[in-house]
Amino acid sequence: MRHALLATSTFAALALLAAPAQAQQRQQGQASSPAVSYLSQVPADQQPDVVLDIPNLSVESITLDVQGLEAHVSLNAQLADLLKLSAGADVRLDSVKLDIKGVQAQAALIVRLDNVRAIIERTLQTLDNNPQIISQLTGTLDNAVNVTGNVANNAVNTVGDLTSNVLRSGAVLDIARSGLTTVSETVNAAGQTVRRLRGSDGAVYEVVTDTANRILRSTRVQS
Repeated sequence: MRHALLATSTFAALALLAAPAQAQQRQQGQASSPAVSYLSQVPADQQPDVVLDIPNLSVESITLDVQGLEAHVSLNAQLADLLKLSAGADVRLDSVKLDIKGVQAQAALIVRLDNVRAIIERTLQTLDNNPQIISQLTGTLDNAVNVTGNVANNAVNTVGDLTSNVLRSGAVLDIARSGLTTVSETVNAAGQTVRRLRGSDGAVYEVVTDTANRILRSTRVQS
């Protein structure tokens, strides 16, 4: 007796026909591939996406001893950052012994991706009918770029304009904590200390302080 199973689900269908060797040999001339038989009944616009046909599989003797078997099957379909589909199967088999002799079989694997295709097409149609979605995505990207640019500009301003913050008038000069290094130091006729300091940006600043080390004025003299 021959048993057949054909499934037309979304992702996979498996047909397996098996018979004893002698009975199969008598019917071999009249047997047809299950995949071919199935496809001949399906209209052209409904053909599956993937077909794997094994018309004849002969086995004289198989001895199988499996301690552990793991099988991972997955499907991943992604459309930019808008759509992500995933399907998977995880199989584990431990300590199996199998002994097969004199078997001939037919097998067919039929895979349909209609649902995946339909979901992607629906997503694209939604984008076509609602172009503002793309505008919102690009707007989010523009905002991210602007934020990054503003952070960079602020960093440049902080480093490049020490006279407006670290070396501002009235502040107490703390060379060590400000990350400055002394290039030269003199005292003018008014008793004020005149220093030339190099900042972390490489620029040289002239800073004039009073006897209490408070900054009277500062200027950038060299970039």
